[in-house]
Amino acid sequence: MPDEPIITMRDKIYRRSGHIAVAYQECVIIWGGYVEHVQETSTSPIVSQYHDTDEIWVYDRITEVWERILTKGDIPPRNSGSCAVLLEDNLYVFGGYHGESDPGSMEGNSNQLYRLDLTTMTWEWLHPPGPLPAACDKLVGWTYQRKLYFFGGFGPPPNVQDLVAPIPFLHILDPSTQPSGWPRGWNNQLVRYDPESNRWDWPKSHGQIPSPRAAHAADLTGDKVYVFGGRLLNRRTNDLHCLDLKTMEWSGSLVKPLDQQPEGRSWHSFTFISPNRAVLYGGLNQFNTVLNDCWLLLINGEECDWIEYTLPYDHGELRCWHGACNIAPDEVVIVSGLTQPFYETRLKLKDHAEEVLVLNFTPKSLLRLCLDTVLFYGDVLYEEWDMLPRTLQKVLQLRMEQGCQRLG
Repeated sequence: MPDEPIITMRDKIYRRSGHIAVAYQECVIIWGGYVEHVQETSTSPIVSQYHDTDEIWVYDRITEVWERILTKGDIPPRNSGSCAVLLEDNLYVFGGYHGESDPGSMEGNSNQLYRLDLTTMTWEWLHPPGPLPAACDKLVGWTYQRKLYFFGGFGPPPNVQDLVAPIPFLHILDPSTQPSGWPRGWNNQLVRYDPESNRWDWPKSHGQIPSPRAAHAADLTGDKVYVFGGRLLNRRTNDLHCLDLKTMEWSGSLVKPLDQQPEGRSWHSFTFISPNRAVLYGGLNQFNTVLNDCWLLLINGEECDWIEYTLPYDHGELRCWHGACNIAPDEVVIVSGLTQPFYETRLKLKDHAEEVLVLNFTPKSLLRLCLDTVLFYGDVLYEEWDMLPRTLQKVLQLRMEQGCQRLG
């Protein structure tokens, strides 16, 4: 067998999909996922490599420099499509798809839960008792009142031995997976984890519960979580749901049929930038087209309105299955993602979005604007860099070495 392609530093930073991205102390942490390698010829094998999971990459929003940090402990198997939520200084990672076997792991969907202590960079594989969640990937999660919630996903039918009867959610099989003898499908499970007691439980919710789905997006504002889109069978939806976490009641679809609204999609991002404004970006639409459109959801009490956001510049590269974080008011940082569906031909086509996209809804700081300008005119100003403070020289040098390009 030919040797696997070498994954460079630039690949590790920019060429990822199915990874996790979380905001922590005004930084973005990315972890996991995989890189696609472009086919050189029509007969070349399509090679996907999973990124190492013993390392995290940290992006500083002020300097716009990446740092690699090695971790230790119970390193999770390499995977894509897992869900990560942050609680204080702990990063919790649940589920995903193990497409490449590590020692002691099996290929397939996971319902394992790991915790990374960000103060010591040590992983712990948690084994909470209680009825176990269904194994799945491409789900969403959030924290509320010091508990972790996970919703939806794609994976095998639930193991009835792990759950109390009746199964507290729906699971709809994907007919295309049945001939393989390894059937999988979409679910609408809502499961909760309590870190203090280290237990799973199944909160009861009311109202119009969303249909099973995967590759959807969700974010929390106050006591409410909003869920948008996702795929079920052959349909990518544009429905918007809200779960009131105080009453555990679902709103039902908040879509207004006659109003302007985003088209249906999966593998997008949905990120609150203030208590009543969220940013929807990119994804894969009903016609398998990768998107780079940007929408604002405005919330006024029980009313929700969509506005397509048109910037004075374009919205960057097409991308889906990317990572997005709000690390400062009115700012979203979007990292990597695919520029074409992974199941379509990639012959000599660019696979990944290779720029960090920063969507600013307020102006950048003067420091950041100055750094951008110095780099933009690097050919002219490089010889003058030694007149700057050494700390700024180091930041500029690192950004240039990493090949960082920013939009925003």
